[in-house]
Amino acid sequence: MLVTLENVTKSYNVGQRKIEAIRNLSLAIQENEFVCIVGPSGCGKSTILKMIAGIENETTGAVTFRGQKVTQPSVDKGFIFQDYALFPWLTVKKNILFGLEMIKANSAVRKSRLEEYTDLLDLGKALELYPDQLSGGMKQRVAIARALCLKPKLLLMDEPFAALDPFLRQKLQDELLRIWQVETITFVLVTHDIEEAVYLADRVIVLTPGPGTINDVISISIPRPRKRSGDHLAQIRNEINKLIIPQTIYQSAYI
Repeated sequence: MLVTLENVTKSYNVGQRKIEAIRNLSLAIQENEFVCIVGPSGCGKSTILKMIAGIENETTGAVTFRGQKVTQPSVDKGFIFQDYALFPWLTVKKNILFGLEMIKANSAVRKSRLEEYTDLLDLGKALELYPDQLSGGMKQRVAIARALCLKPKLLLMDEPFAALDPFLRQKLQDELLRIWQVETITFVLVTHDIEEAVYLADRVIVLTPGPGTINDVISISIPRPRKRSGDHLAQIRNEINKLIIPQTIYQSAYI
């Protein structure tokens, strides 16, 4: 198993209060799986990603990656933020190469990886531009290329397409699937968009309101490429909606 969370609880101290974001959550993710996590606002979706990444540590329980306890970030776990997190003072080229430079990869590796992922994500004409000269979709492509350059075994994505218009979102969803199939790595994506989750995922993890735990796990065996308007996808989408919508009155204020 690539990732496991065993009886994980995550709490935060807020003034004199202790707020639980996640309570007694257990989850296992296999290699090369595409998993989406959905649930009402404040149910701990982003917290789960951050604990898997090693950005935050669990309060109790255990998070493991490839059999080892997660205690800090590592290059084999990529993380893509909703706001892209690009460095505005660096060109596209330097943003993409940033992680490789941090680990002191040699020039041959930097050159080959840059070529590989600028080709894969069609960024060749943008290499000397700066982030403020790019569209939202191009910024997200740069963030994906930067993460992939490190050849991670796991790519964690926190609502990567939420700020994009519907047409561009669908285009990048298809691009993400293409990359996943080419790279054969594990993807875990947090989203509020149930249609997106059903279209992309092998499994959809549905969380309860905060403190989040698993409400249900929906396996999607529909072969790819999938039709967005297909009746089977619509049935699964409605099933997940029924799990989430009645719960929203219990939302927590913390993710």
